[in-house]
Amino acid sequence: MNNPMAIARTSKISFPSVEARQESDPEMRRLFNRYFCGQQEDDNPISNKDRLTAKALLSRDGGVYRQGAAEVIRQGEQLCYRLLNGPMMGLVIQASYQPRGIQLQLFPKTARQSELLARLLPKLNEQLQGRRFAIHLDLMPTNTAETR
Repeated sequence: MNNPMAIARTSKISFPSVEARQESDPEMRRLFNRYFCGQQEDDNPISNKDRLTAKALLSRDGGVYRQGAAEVIRQGEQLCYRLLNGPMMGLVIQASYQPRGIQLQLFPKTARQSELLARLLPKLNEQLQGRRFAIHLDLMPTNTAETR
C-alpha cells in the first residue's frame, strides 16, 4: 500500500517592482501618511463628473444624491444629510444658511446616538469656532421610542 503523497511546495511571492527600486511603494507611503500621520488626501475621492451630477441633482427641490453610505436630500432651502449604515445609521443632519451663519441640526435616530452626540457637542462646537462662517449646532430630541 504505497500511495505517493503530493507535497505542495510553495514558492516565495515577491513583488519585483518594489524590491528592485529599494524604496517604498508610493501607494503604501500615501496610505501610511493618511492613516498614521493624519495627512489629508490631496486627491478628493469624488470626481469632477460626480460633483457636477450632485450639483445638478441638488439644484432642484426634492433632489437626492447618494454617495457611498450617505445620501443628501434638498428640501426647500436646506440640505439633509442622512447616514445609511454604520454605528450612526439613521442620523440626519439638516443644514441651512441663516443670516447669522450656518445652522446645523442633528436628528439622532436612537437614544444611544442622542447620548453620544450630547457628550460630543461641546467638543464639536469648540472645533467649529473661528470658521469663515459661524456654524451653530443644535441637537434635536429623538422622536422615536427606539432604545439601545
